[in-house]
Amino acid sequence: MSDQAYSRDWETKLTEALTTLPGPVHLVGVGNSMRTDDAVGLKIVSELRSRLGAAPGPRLRIHPAPVMPERLLSRLASGPGGIVVFDAVEAAKSPGDIIFCALADTKYGFFATHNIPLRLIPGLASRENDVFMVGVQPQSLEVGEELTDQVRASARLVVDAVARTVEGFS
Repeated sequence: MSDQAYSRDWETKLTEALTTLPGPVHLVGVGNSMRTDDAVGLKIVSELRSRLGAAPGPRLRIHPAPVMPERLLSRLASGPGGIVVFDAVEAAKSPGDIIFCALADTKYGFFATHNIPLRLIPGLASRENDVFMVGVQPQSLEVGEELTDQVRASARLVVDAVARTVEGFS
């Protein structure tokens, strides 16, 4: 994992988003559990739900891994609050690097390892200032069920950062 994952710039931006977005803030993980590091978003929300529960306070909702994330994201975009999506992202960085950005700041609204640009999901384009991505650069997208060591360590950093922020809500 490079120094970028430890620079914590992403953590500052994530904390700011979690504390300033209009509530409730919906946390959603997406990915493919059968493609090694592509499952990092699913792992993050699974760990968050285990550690904090599904609704750790009035401002935050941690959604279980959806079978059809596009449907969940479209439904969430039609309601109040902000959305933070956790996923593996191809950003030409070092494996395990953590990336944070607003959907509004992405050139095409799409740099995740999936085929559907986020801006094409109904409702997200009109809410792009309230939709954020926390991505981890994958090392491997090969068939497999375990995260690589670098990506697993980055997922742990993200989970810990969200947990610290939530504890600050109390």
